[in-house]
Amino acid sequence: MDRRLTDEDIRWLRKIRDAKAENRPLPPLPVDVGRKLAMLGCAIFTGRRGEYSITLRGRDELVDRDLENEIR
Repeated sequence: MDRRLTDEDIRWLRKIRDAKAENRPLPPLPVDVGRKLAMLGCAIFTGRRGEYSITLRGRDELVDRDLENEIR
């Protein structure tokens, strides 16, 4: 798990994942969050209207976080 990701970053990763899974547009992503997620390899800028897509690393991060929460 990447400890550099804040709770807000994780919430946005979930929003990106859910929007793509439901084939609906993503709400506007804050620029600082988008840059951070892209820098850490969790999301990638698609170049279309400021949209991002979640990467495999981002999905793995969410799975790891969910598993950690189940253990607690």
